[in-house]
Amino acid sequence: MSTSDHGRFCWYDLMSQDVDASKAFYTKLLGWRIDTMEMGEGHYDMLFMGERGVGGVVPLDGDELPSHWMPYIAVDDLQVSCDRAGELGGQVCVPPMDIGPGSFAVITDPQGGAFSLWQGKESVGEPAPKGEPGVFCWNECVTTDPAAAQTFYEGLFGWRTETADMEIGGCALTYRLLLRGDGHFGGILELPAEAKEHGACPHWLNYVNVPDVDASLEQATGLGATVVCPPTDIPQAGRFCVIRDPQGAVLALFKNA
Repeated sequence: MSTSDHGRFCWYDLMSQDVDASKAFYTKLLGWRIDTMEMGEGHYDMLFMGERGVGGVVPLDGDELPSHWMPYIAVDDLQVSCDRAGELGGQVCVPPMDIGPGSFAVITDPQGGAFSLWQGKESVGEPAPKGEPGVFCWNECVTTDPAAAQTFYEGLFGWRTETADMEIGGCALTYRLLLRGDGHFGGILELPAEAKEHGACPHWLNYVNVPDVDASLEQATGLGATVVCPPTDIPQAGRFCVIRDPQGAVLALFKNA
C-alpha cells in the first residue's frame, strides 16, 4: 500500500442489529446499492454509490452494543500502529485480523472513541470529488477531552490540527480542524453537556454528502429516523443535520455551501 494512504479515512461499516432493515433504510435515503460478497462461511454486504464503494453492513452479535457506524483509517503497518496506539493510551479491542483484501484492528482512543485501522493489499484509491452525493465527506471526533484526543491522533497518524473559534446554531465553540497534507478532512469537538446527560459517549461522527439537507431529513424521518440535530448552517462551509436511523446508528448529512 502506498504511504500516501497512511492516516486517511477509507471505509465505513454499519454495525447493525437488523441488517435487512438497515439496507432498506439507506438504499432509499441515500441511493446506495448493495453488492453481496461471499466470504468463507458467510457473506459481506458492500455499499456502493454508483461504482464507488463507500462501506458495508455487518450484523452485530448479541444485544450488548447498539447499531453504530465504524470508520476505518488506513495505515502503512497495522501492528506498528496498534503498538503505537497502546503507547499513546489507546486500547486494542480487536487485534490484527486478516480478511482477504487486507487486515484490520479495532482501537479505542483514551476517551473511548472507537475506530478501525486498515492495512490493505492495494491502495484505497482516489478520493471522491468534493460534494459528490452519497459519499462520506467529513469525520468528527466527539470527545470528553479534545486536547487529549488531539495529542493521541496527532501521535498516531501524524495529523495536524488548527484551532478555530466558531458559532454554529447560535452556540460559540472551539473547533479543532484536522489536516492531512494540505487538506481538512475532519475535526475534534467537545461532547456537549446535553448529549452526555442523555448517555452519549465519545465517538466518531461521520458525515455523508446529500443534495439537500432539509429534504433528506424529511425523507429520513419518513423512513423512521429520529432527529439528533436539526438542519444547521455552518458559516462559509455548508449545512448539516444529524439523524439516528431506525436501528439506532447516528449519522450526519451535509451539503456544501
